[in-house]
Amino acid sequence: MLTPRFQKMSIQQKLYFLHLLVTAASMLLVFFVVLAYQYISSKHDLQNDLDSQLIVIENNLGAAISFGDKGAAEETLHSLNINPSVEHAYILLNDNTVFAKYLAQNQGRAKANQLIPTVRFSLGDIHLSRKILVNRQQLGTIFLDANLDVINIRIKLFFIALFLAVFLAMLLAKLLLKKLNRFITEPISRLEYFVTEITESQNYTTRCQIQSTDEVGALSIGINKMLDNIESRDKKLLEELEQRRKVEHRLDQLAYLDSLTNLPNRYSFTEDIASLLAQANKNEINLHLLMLDIDNFKVINDTLGHWAGDHLLKESAIRLNESLRKNASIYRIGGDEFAIILMGVTTLELVEAICHRIIRTMSEKFVINNHELFVGVSIGVVEYTGGHYNQSSLIKHADAAMYWAKNDGKNTYKIYSNQIEQANFHQQMLIGMLEDSIQNNELELYYQPIIDGQTRRILGFEALLRWNQSEIGFVSPTEFIPLAESSGLIRPIGDWVINKALDQIKLWQTFYYPELFININLSGRQFEDCYLMEKIMYGITRNQLNPATVNLEITESVLMEDVDRAISILNSLHDLGVRIALDDFGTGHSSMNYLKKFPINTLKIDKGFVQGLPDDEMDKAIVESLLTLANGLGLSVVAEGVETEAQLEFMVNHHCYKIQGYLFSPALPIDQIEKLLEQSYDDKRINKTLYCVH
Repeated sequence: MLTPRFQKMSIQQKLYFLHLLVTAASMLLVFFVVLAYQYISSKHDLQNDLDSQLIVIENNLGAAISFGDKGAAEETLHSLNINPSVEHAYILLNDNTVFAKYLAQNQGRAKANQLIPTVRFSLGDIHLSRKILVNRQQLGTIFLDANLDVINIRIKLFFIALFLAVFLAMLLAKLLLKKLNRFITEPISRLEYFVTEITESQNYTTRCQIQSTDEVGALSIGINKMLDNIESRDKKLLEELEQRRKVEHRLDQLAYLDSLTNLPNRYSFTEDIASLLAQANKNEINLHLLMLDIDNFKVINDTLGHWAGDHLLKESAIRLNESLRKNASIYRIGGDEFAIILMGVTTLELVEAICHRIIRTMSEKFVINNHELFVGVSIGVVEYTGGHYNQSSLIKHADAAMYWAKNDGKNTYKIYSNQIEQANFHQQMLIGMLEDSIQNNELELYYQPIIDGQTRRILGFEALLRWNQSEIGFVSPTEFIPLAESSGLIRPIGDWVINKALDQIKLWQTFYYPELFININLSGRQFEDCYLMEKIMYGITRNQLNPATVNLEITESVLMEDVDRAISILNSLHDLGVRIALDDFGTGHSSMNYLKKFPINTLKIDKGFVQGLPDDEMDKAIVESLLTLANGLGLSVVAEGVETEAQLEFMVNHHCYKIQGYLFSPALPIDQIEKLLEQSYDDKRINKTLYCVH
């Protein structure tokens, strides 16, 4: 009702109405705020006054109660009659008997025989009580009830006076606003009449005669200038409109299309999936959402540069378009992540066939600026067959399936299911247990010996973490270490490992052989710790260790996360005197150009290349190449996963003497390692060391 009527008003009426409305609202707000403040303040003052009276009375009642003088007590209570708000008061002894009371003359509500202490709730009255203490012992309690009649009368009078003041102020404001608005609205009305006349007559020779220095005067000048140039502006306006249409079309493209791949972007994906879900519900059509992530994309970006990554994304978009049918919608939703919406695919078998086709297509060789690149793709699939998913949960479940595919080795796909949900729940449960593992003494270090392949004497150990959870037993490191990485718990656990391993190697150096070394694995999260060097140096100093007997094992993937930062950190660690070992060498994607820049002392050949020796020709060629490379760079080499005499003989014949594997010993707890050390450093039994230990 108000809006149409308000729109029909003139500017003068609107200004007058709005000014009056704002003034009235302000006055009303002030009225109620002042009234509320007055009421609260008066009640607070009365309560403080009554509190003060109770304090005085309480100080005088102790003796009367002690001597059982009810008369003196009632006389003391009678002093409350100076405050007309007090209705009645009474003293209740510890045995719940009324010792003395006071009842105002004009008060008939409370009777002497009804003064029973109860909990009362009232919006209008004040109920106070105070303990009567003598020598810190409570003899009883004084209760007091007061009304707010005096305050209410005062507030009523204040209300009337304040209302009259506000009313008079509103009348005065009404008169002033009506006159003041004319100074503003009359020039606007004249200007409006002039513009209307020009519009109707299309006579552009007349000019506005309003002369003022305010906004209306400036508007008058602007209208006159517009009239001077209106004919020439008509033509320019048409040109600008045409240009604007082109710009708007380009903006629409930028808003909905990814500029790099020319695929629909995240914004377009968000809009489309909402409409497609509604369409699937309405027409009962199956919908499948695929979330894709290019594996090892960051490594390519870091090694070859962002230009190579951009080129790879363009080529990936082309391959995805070529491998999918027309009823599939492809989106680039950010970074190296794509989304695909399949409509009308009736069976999961067909969806799986599409996933296999995508993986096969994306696994083929990319050639970028003469570089041959091989990448994979991890795909998460979720099926929508009804109203049991909304948009956000559909995306969330597809993401969960995609990350599950990554955890399963990458370059594969996973279809969301209750098993994935249960696995996620199990992971969250393990993370919760892992948080308490150090405090509950559930973590333990096992040590796998690193042997001299010729003498079979123990040279050092690799410290390996084990978790014996008190409720579920031993948890595999392949299960809990990735969880520790993703949750950030790897930092405190890693700190514990560093301290325990350094303490233990110091004991073994003292009792067995001072040149024994220890290998400690560092995770990516630990490598990002700005206090890592201080923690390692503290452990070395505290145990008075030779830093050269401490080896930090780092994988290629950790180094390639941020090459420049990795070089800086490794140089700092190298300056401390500790040695750096590159673990699982040959399985990653590091560039030889970067490898020569890292201050690495040792390469650990991954057991995947050792297992096929000496029969597998490809493994032989790879291992020989790695050994040649290490020798050229002046690096020490450790062969991992040596399980047979033939493998040992091959490595020794190729001058790789540091051996680690089940042929000699698996990772063992401290007590079993010490038995091996006693054998290893017993000169009479050197050549029999560990051979039969499995």
